[in-house]
Amino acid sequence: MTGRSISYVEVTPEEYHAELLAEGCPEETASALNLLFAGMRTGHLAEPADGVRRVLGRDALDFDSYAVRAAAAGAWS
Repeated sequence: MTGRSISYVEVTPEEYHAELLAEGCPEETASALNLLFAGMRTGHLAEPADGVRRVLGRDALDFDSYAVRAAAAGAWS
């Protein structure tokens, strides 16, 4: 869709924490982000919520639709 290659490289929580610190992220923030992502990895945040519907009055877009719209608008140009 974008004409660019994207690759996914999984890192451990410890590697992620170290990378955040190396980029200048404060310790408290790096630890908080690791806790957030730990919840995601275990599936605790997998159920969609209705926040978009409540705020915008419409359903959220699926990622494919979002990516197509963002690319068409030049988001990655």
